[in-house]
Amino acid sequence: MQNRAKSSKTKALRGLIYCSKKLGFSTKRYQKELNLLIGKKRPKVLKNSLYKIRLGKGYIDFFFRYPLKLSDIKQWNFKNRSLYKRVYDIAGILSMRNRRYRLKSIKGVRVAQFNSKTIRIVLEDIRPVLSKIAVEGNRLRIYLPRKSKSMKKSAVKRVQKQATRKKIKKRLNTSLSIAPSSKVIVIDPGHGGKDTGAVGYKRKREKDIVLAIAKRVYKELKSKGFRVYLTRRGDYFVTLRNRTKMANRVKANLFISIHANAAPTKRKYLSMKGLETFFLSPARSARAKRIAALENRVDMKNLSYYSKNVFLNFINREKTILSNKLAIDVHRSILAHLRQRYRVSDGGVRPGPFWVLVGAQMPSILVEVGYITNPTEAMRLSNPLYQKYIAKGIAQGVQNYFFHTQTR
Repeated sequence: MQNRAKSSKTKALRGLIYCSKKLGFSTKRYQKELNLLIGKKRPKVLKNSLYKIRLGKGYIDFFFRYPLKLSDIKQWNFKNRSLYKRVYDIAGILSMRNRRYRLKSIKGVRVAQFNSKTIRIVLEDIRPVLSKIAVEGNRLRIYLPRKSKSMKKSAVKRVQKQATRKKIKKRLNTSLSIAPSSKVIVIDPGHGGKDTGAVGYKRKREKDIVLAIAKRVYKELKSKGFRVYLTRRGDYFVTLRNRTKMANRVKANLFISIHANAAPTKRKYLSMKGLETFFLSPARSARAKRIAALENRVDMKNLSYYSKNVFLNFINREKTILSNKLAIDVHRSILAHLRQRYRVSDGGVRPGPFWVLVGAQMPSILVEVGYITNPTEAMRLSNPLYQKYIAKGIAQGVQNYFFHTQTR
């Protein structure tokens, strides 16, 4: 009996590994379980640790137990109130207490354990921090910016006063922007080519509207400094699997799929309207299932009921919370932008079984920008100004999300 149970579990794990590869999803979790089951030893994972810090003239040295690579270090800038900050995140453990240094060239340096897996080094000053790094073996050296002689005390005070006077005038800009040069966003215009998506009022096609909006989102995010990719740039078909596969390949930080909704019957064309934003979760309502069925129908029709439920219960659980937060930030921001000029119904943020989100190895959402079957919303969705408000809302929502997750 024990051997039979072990054999069944082995087959199930191998099946999950096979299906995950087909969808372009990580198989590490299932592979580890399988290795343990069939007797393979787990590889030892060496956790790097920061054990020594040395201040030099114009630089700081950080010494680790094991060699580092530049690719191991994530870095970005952001501004918090009157201070500019340069952040370095390194996988590892801090083998000492948190450190804080006050220096002549910049206002301060903080070193702390950000979470159980990440060491965070933050350089802060009243001016943008133009530091550089170099890695040599197990040593990370951060070169500090030189203090400009022309920056007199009166000038410093003037900069500080200007910074304190700057207050946020609109709710749209409540989050302070994080310089996102290292953040990668993949925007996915739904459908395309042979898959027209929903066809609504005056024969307007979902695939055309969402492509136009996606291109505007692309420009907005690029203007904010993000690295942005589109899963399609024209009217051609891309499989659901290849959309997230692309996002995984470019190591995207976020995946946002853009769609337009449709009422199930003509009697509901006038009554059904509004903006809805979805994130992938095993919890799913009848309404979410109906909407997902419209978006899934072309590419996933050959997958069995059993296979679908297996994936919905096992895949993307680790990213569900972050995806939910992203959905809330983006949804609120789109509504805030649109409501400057239009009356828009709020359909809310919901969990849903959307297959385009299944293979994503990063926080991912699907935005239904409105009902293409509703005459008012169909005409608005074709309007360049309305599209611009949606695009600005998505871009600001992304920026809000990074601010909230980096400063929690």
